[in-house]
Amino acid sequence: MPPTPSGPGFGILEFVADKPRILQNRRDMVLTMVPLLALCLLALFASGNFRLGFGADPKDETVDPINPKGVYEVSAGKLGFPVRMPGGPGVVDGVPDGWKATATRDEQIEGGTVFSVNYVTPEKNSMQLAQSGAPLAEVVRSVFGARTEPSGSIPVEGRTWQVFGPNERNRSAWAIDLDGAVVVVYGSAPVPRFTELATAVQSQPPLPKA
Repeated sequence: MPPTPSGPGFGILEFVADKPRILQNRRDMVLTMVPLLALCLLALFASGNFRLGFGADPKDETVDPINPKGVYEVSAGKLGFPVRMPGGPGVVDGVPDGWKATATRDEQIEGGTVFSVNYVTPEKNSMQLAQSGAPLAEVVRSVFGARTEPSGSIPVEGRTWQVFGPNERNRSAWAIDLDGAVVVVYGSAPVPRFTELATAVQSQPPLPKA
């Protein structure tokens, strides 16, 4: 019978030789996945769908624009409060020059319906224009996600808007009651963009009901 190897180093050699194959398979799998992940990241950067930064919502930056004019007109006919579409110099079909509209929605809250249009400014900041016949506090609560109190006020072309926020996402809301309808401008844009959208909506009469 051949002699059995022994010695202080044999136990280690025996462990390596007898290492379960599953451990080797896992190591091989990891070594295989690393270059695959690197290729995926490279493809993501090359596609232009990767965004790094703060303030803007990446989904809003890359989504195709919409023309909200028809939705404004339909909403004016079916909702029980005056609906205004932004207008004036440099505003086409409810969209200020250089901006884009990305989505519209109706939300049921306590006291009525909130009709909203989402915008993206030229600086890629997300903005929301909300209108409702519900109480102002409830409409502001719906866009903030929580009840909040005014932090101040700001004049815009002869009218005074209440200012709320900023909240934990560094987003603020400007709100006003325009002849029986609450209008809220909400987002992360700088003050001049808030003023631009607020001016564009308050300067227009309500859309026809029919």
